[in-house]
Amino acid sequence: MDFLVLIILGLVQGITEFLPVSSSGHLVLLEKLFGLNCDFTFLNVLLHCATLLAVIIYYRKTLRYLITHPFCQMNKFLIIATIPAVIFVLLFNNFVNNVLANYIFVGIGFLLSALFLLLAVIFANKYQNPEQLNYKNVTIMGISQAFAIFPGLSRSGTTLSFGLVAGVERQTALDFSFLMSIPIIIASLVYQLIFADYSTAFADLNIIGLVLSTLTAFLSALLGLWLMKKVVKNINLVYFIPYLLVIGVLTIIFIN
Repeated sequence: MDFLVLIILGLVQGITEFLPVSSSGHLVLLEKLFGLNCDFTFLNVLLHCATLLAVIIYYRKTLRYLITHPFCQMNKFLIIATIPAVIFVLLFNNFVNNVLANYIFVGIGFLLSALFLLLAVIFANKYQNPEQLNYKNVTIMGISQAFAIFPGLSRSGTTLSFGLVAGVERQTALDFSFLMSIPIIIASLVYQLIFADYSTAFADLNIIGLVLSTLTAFLSALLGLWLMKKVVKNINLVYFIPYLLVIGVLTIIFIN
């Protein structure tokens, strides 16, 4: 695989992982655009490691506290929020990969992401006294994360949107959404490593390209985290909606 393509894949994976626009959906479109049909298992593992490292570094102080206080309330919330996604993946992952692995569903996922952001904007402006985290709203966010297995549906956008709909304060919902991504990314890495087809996973590797792609994903993921924090604090999420509507419609109409 050409090393420039690898860098582009790393850039897109990193910056869209934490923006509410679906990293998986964009990578599927890039694979189609570049005519790629090789096994991406090893590349996916590296890129997920890069984004995992980025979020760990970004939230290193919080994670240090969570590790040194294993029975704190936040850890309980994270466990509750992670369980629905794990169950959903175990039950429906094959269905999603085999039945919904279609560009039409990717386009629908983009459109659903736009709808969820619209609901988030409406509800975020509705609540005058937003809540902090509790068992009810973290369960809602956890269930929404489970549905983000749907192709083209943004994990970060979905969990943040449902957190805001549930009345959670903006920055609290965003931080919890990012922290929720850590166990899910780790679970995804373990899943890929266990079920990888190693007979083809290491074919046609471009070592320099893989290194640069991973580094690009790491740096762009840090940028994506920083941008999303700024967006939620100072800019309205509504600005992502037109982009998602356009790319969703174009995917459904032109990509097949």
